[in-house]
Amino acid sequence: MFLLFLIVTASIIGFFLIPLHVFGLVIGFGIITGCLVRGLYLLHEINSKLDKQNREGQ
Repeated sequence: MFLLFLIVTASIIGFFLIPLHVFGLVIGFGIITGCLVRGLYLLHEINSKLDKQNREGQ
């Protein structure tokens, strides 16, 4: 349910950025890039914690 809310919210923000033309594209690209980088960072943190738990369990 929360994912659906985020998708709708992102769509609404996208519609607000359309009239800004190039500046809106830059902002939208920055938002998408920031989300991807943050996701990769979180995956790295999860992987580190799982590796640490694996080493302690052996």
